[in-house]
Amino acid sequence: MTRDEETAPSNPAESTEGPASASSRHESPHLRYELGELIGRGGMGEVVAATDQQIGRTVAVKRIRSNDPAAVTRFLREARVQGRLEHPAIVPVHELYWNTDSRQLCLVMKRVTGITLASVLSQLANGDPEMTRRFSRQQLLRAFVDVCLAIEFAHTRGVVHRDVKPGNIMLGDFGEVYVLDWGIARIVGDLSGSAEMSDLAPVDASADTTVTRGTPGYMSPEQIRGDATVDQRADVYSLGATLFHILSLEPLHPHEAGLDAALTGTDARPSQRAPDRGIPPELDAVCVEATALDRADRIGSARELAARVERYLDGDRDLATRAKLAQAALEDAHAALARGNGAADRRAAIRAAARALALDPSSREPAELVGRLMIEPPVEMPDEVERELEAIDQKDLKVQGQLGTFSMLAYLLFFPLMYAAGFRHLWYLIAGPALVAGVIVGSRHVAKTGSLRAAYACFVINLVLVALFARIATPFLVAPGLAAMTVMVYATHVPMGRAWVLFTATLAAVLGPWIAEIAGVISTTTSITGGSFQLQAAADSLAPTLTLISLGLFVAGLLGMATMLARTLSLSRRETQRTLQLQAWQLRQLMA
Repeated sequence: MTRDEETAPSNPAESTEGPASASSRHESPHLRYELGELIGRGGMGEVVAATDQQIGRTVAVKRIRSNDPAAVTRFLREARVQGRLEHPAIVPVHELYWNTDSRQLCLVMKRVTGITLASVLSQLANGDPEMTRRFSRQQLLRAFVDVCLAIEFAHTRGVVHRDVKPGNIMLGDFGEVYVLDWGIARIVGDLSGSAEMSDLAPVDASADTTVTRGTPGYMSPEQIRGDATVDQRADVYSLGATLFHILSLEPLHPHEAGLDAALTGTDARPSQRAPDRGIPPELDAVCVEATALDRADRIGSARELAARVERYLDGDRDLATRAKLAQAALEDAHAALARGNGAADRRAAIRAAARALALDPSSREPAELVGRLMIEPPVEMPDEVERELEAIDQKDLKVQGQLGTFSMLAYLLFFPLMYAAGFRHLWYLIAGPALVAGVIVGSRHVAKTGSLRAAYACFVINLVLVALFARIATPFLVAPGLAAMTVMVYATHVPMGRAWVLFTATLAAVLGPWIAEIAGVISTTTSITGGSFQLQAAADSLAPTLTLISLGLFVAGLLGMATMLARTLSLSRRETQRTLQLQAWQLRQLMA
């Protein structure tokens, strides 16, 4: 006899009800498994990865962390219940043995890899693009059907899981689906129609109802109350709550108040909880019937629940129900329009009409209403549209800032030419470039940030620059062209203010020096003698050739800026028209 055999307690795997496994008679069965990393830990036990050295496969070993007799009994029951439920969606049990080294009861199972449904739903609710790509609603519904059939299989063997929830459903890496954690499964004698569970007596009702077992938010009302006659319809309720979570991406009941909510009931239509997810009425009805407070009103079995979901997946639609719901949605749309023509009422009417059209595409009335609502604008502009227009205005303002920077760089070229032509007074040779530099700095800021205040500042500096040219080159030579370009650029941007204000300010910049000349405040630069119109520039002597070249460049630059501005506005308008025409075309196809 080895030392382990002398000191170890009796082997629980052999001493409990039912025959022991063959491995329990090995001298050191635990030596067959080389334990690896910890996979997970629960209240009663922990699961570690292991290698079966006899066969060379990877397995999972669940071991109990307490040798309390009650815990051992529950552990053995879970192992034997799970081991006898041989189904593709239930993790196979390979072996049950007593580890003489760690003095722990161990359960060897197939190691499954994948992700829990709870994790998938959580990431989908957060908008994770990878999860959205990997798991469509149809994929999750087909996995749900597999879960229902696995639970139905257990029911035919007299086993009620009692803890069905997304956290106990594993989605494998290759399309497998597994129902996990049979630790609180209950054997119900009057459900067992076969001999597989004959040696596992039904749970004693009085002992089983001393503690509420299950997960708040997914437990049936009868589980919460601790009814002694909990049957397979408790699992149907949990499956219904799981289906609700799949469809709405929200739990049916909040975890903290799940017990009270389940006892009092709640609206179990996922379409009401998540109206933007387009949940079909057939699945709405399944959720409501599966989670009825009175189990007599529930869907009768997990198989029937699976069949209802499968019929939807196969394209079987309840046309009468859909027509009825479509009519109700159409009435909601008309009621919203009757309340007024504001943005909120129009939004409600559009959504209700679209829902009616989706439910009953063959009906002309919702199609016509949707078309009319799409074409006729509301009296009150929706806040979202206002924000979108503001964003477009800011984008245009940035483009304007880029144009302003380019035009001001061209302005700088004129000052050396003016100096060479004969304009030698330092006050405008310094003031002019300084004003241009100010506009360049402001325009760059506008181009980066879209700041309206910076745009106003640039406009004011531009007007001062126009007034400067009106003084040094007379109000009727260079200044009018510069003023026209300036006011045209800023007037095309609506948030800059009223057009008459921009016009008045620009006119004052051009004609202000001339009015000052008439008033005798400053020297005269413009006079008419006989048939001659004389313009006196602020220069002692002008070089004819350079002056004419400068004027020619000024005309070319003015025309160039006008052309660039017109083309930029035209391209922007064409892009807007293109978008509107495309939307109109798509709407016509929808309504056709």
